Amino acid sequence: MDFEKLLAAKIPPKKDELSEQDFTNLCMRFKGLLKERERDKAFWAATNENLKIAYERLDEKDKELERVYGIIQEDLEVAEKIQQGLLPDLIAQMGKELELAVFHKQLLQVGGDYYDYFKTKEGRYAIGVFDISGHGVSAALVMAYLKAQFMLVMERFESPKDIVESVNGTSFDFLRSVKKYATVNYVAFHENCIRYVCGGGFGLLLQGKKTTTFTKRDHFLGLRKKSFHEYELPFSEKDLLVLYTDGMVEAQNKKGEDYSVARLKRLIIENAKKSVNDILKICIDDYTKFRKNDSDDVTLLIMRKKA
Repeated sequence: MDFEKLLAAKIPPKKDELSEQDFTNLCMRFKGLLKERERDKAFWAATNENLKIAYERLDEKDKELERVYGIIQEDLEVAEKIQQGLLPDLIAQMGKELELAVFHKQLLQVGGDYYDYFKTKEGRYAIGVFDISGHGVSAALVMAYLKAQFMLVMERFESPKDIVESVNGTSFDFLRSVKKYATVNYVAFHENCIRYVCGGGFGLLLQGKKTTTFTKRDHFLGLRKKSFHEYELPFSEKDLLVLYTDGMVEAQNKKGEDYSVARLKRLIIENAKKSVNDILKICIDDYTKFRKNDSDDVTLLIMRKKA
């Protein structure tokens, strides 16, 4: 009987139907299969052992990652509290002269949007709004650095131009080394006017039916060692001043459309006679409904000079 036919047969032949050679071949094939089975068994046993070791190592790595993640989360929570602590309290004089509403939200636990209130050398007050490039811890650290720089220079200069130029000069090399820059919108309040420097920030002043947008001729902090320009605008009773970063106006909806400066400006003008808190809520509600999701830090300050 042909050996291959023997192996392919559905019903095994009887022993006396096999030739001696066929029987010998069958036995040899059987031994070969037994050896293959032992080799396969040894292979899969070794594979299972290796997989077991690999899974144990993965489990150890998971536990280590979980531990490290826990430490990072703890550090971020501390950093968040520190950054919140760096945000300013209202200066008493500001509270007497301004109605003020603020919305400030970081994209991550910590971030690069930053606003501050300053006491000037001559005893008045100023507001700064900044947007450090990037997000997260690195932007937050640069924010803290810039806060310190502004606090130091406030004791030396009064003019917004001199203050911003001094901070840019002392911070320039550091910002370049960490590959960061920051928009700046610094506004000093005087009895009947405001004086400002705008390097990439956004500002809007409403005086009755007149609307003035801040002039944005200047560069960001950390980009160039050049002079800044200082501008003056009248600021009287019931005038409305709005300062903000680009996080809101550059947010997009599901269609990929920007929220836009024009939309925010129109909304503010339409509701300008309402309280600053109501205007702020209307703007944030409209932005929240519009945008697909938060994609940047957002800061919006709305203030009115009290009568």
